[in-house]
Amino acid sequence: MTADAPHTIRRILTTSIILLLVPFIGSIAYFHMLPKAVPFIITSGIGLLLVVALFLRQRAVIHAALLTFLLAVWSIISNIAIWPSLIIPLLAYSGVVVLIPSLRKTVGWLRVGKFDRNIYLLMVTTVFVSSFALLLWFILWKPDLTQFLRIIPDWSPSLLLFEGIGFALLNAAMEESIFRGVLMQALDKTLGEGTPSIILQAIAFGLLHIKGIPGDWIGVAMATVYGFMLGAIRRRSRGILAPYVTHVFADAVIFVILVLLVR
Repeated sequence: MTADAPHTIRRILTTSIILLLVPFIGSIAYFHMLPKAVPFIITSGIGLLLVVALFLRQRAVIHAALLTFLLAVWSIISNIAIWPSLIIPLLAYSGVVVLIPSLRKTVGWLRVGKFDRNIYLLMVTTVFVSSFALLLWFILWKPDLTQFLRIIPDWSPSLLLFEGIGFALLNAAMEESIFRGVLMQALDKTLGEGTPSIILQAIAFGLLHIKGIPGDWIGVAMATVYGFMLGAIRRRSRGILAPYVTHVFADAVIFVILVLLVR
């Protein structure tokens, strides 16, 4: 065995962990559709990956494995598709990170980033394309979105405006933290800051939307493309604020569709 062998083995294991986490983090949306034993098996597998990541002391991968494990555990306890269910595992993850200095010091994705003319153009283009795609999906596919009306109370228009703003701000924050934050940082650290990490986080993001808006497999495809666009904005801006602001606008369109076209 050469002197470089241990390093090579560590790199192979680290890469394998992060590549496995991509479908695992997307699979949590399917837990309630699977035989009861399967989610427990998947969650156990994610737990094993977390243990290996801890052994390897790969901080970025530990972040991703820990968050994925908490998401999986919560998906067994509760239906992750019920909004805003994602906030519970995210708060648990945040609590662990705050308490452990080595994890707290390696939250590299949580920064504002930069803004310039090209980034603004990319943001505006993404907002218009995603908004048009959502409206086209609603008109052509005529999805049944009545199950999502539970998040919309019977309030006056002025109060609904505030709820819509709150929904867009919170939902974008949760999803950006998971995909363009924790997961993309782990992919960048493991695979390098190239196109593959943008594609992989987008795939995980798309898979999570099987029961979301847009939903079903056409929704998964649309969300994957949208996740890629947000990942590109994250890469260009070198921060989380630009993709977050862009995401807020798309979620605002979703709320408007529910209020004006479904309700």
